Amino acid sequence: MEALHGVSSGKFDIKSPAEKFFTSFTDDIDSTFDIISKEKITESVGWEKKTVTLNMCGNLVSDSYNTFKATITVTPKEDETDGSCVVWTVEYEKIRHDIEDPMWIIDILINYLKEADEYLCM
Repeated sequence: MEALHGVSSGKFDIKSPAEKFFTSFTDDIDSTFDIISKEKITESVGWEKKTVTLNMCGNLVSDSYNTFKATITVTPKEDETDGSCVVWTVEYEKIRHDIEDPMWIIDILINYLKEADEYLCM
């Protein structure tokens, strides 16, 4: 039987400086994901380590998942002119065993982060 609880994580490089990207991402995050989560989603923001934790519920999320929590950390590369690294981790708990893993939500999140980087680099 498939587990109800799951964790997915990954990382990718961006061109933007960590500070600029993190500030841009956190400035308007609650309205950014309102199609997925009808409630305020920001659980915590750690400016020093450039880490944000999102706890999504409502709308599309609560139909299939009891919990859905994403943590995103932006770290500058050694040579800051080379951009930054985004590390993301998603923890979730499905309401039933027949619910698929939330890869579509993770894809939305990753695509948003990559598009935000492209916009900041224009």
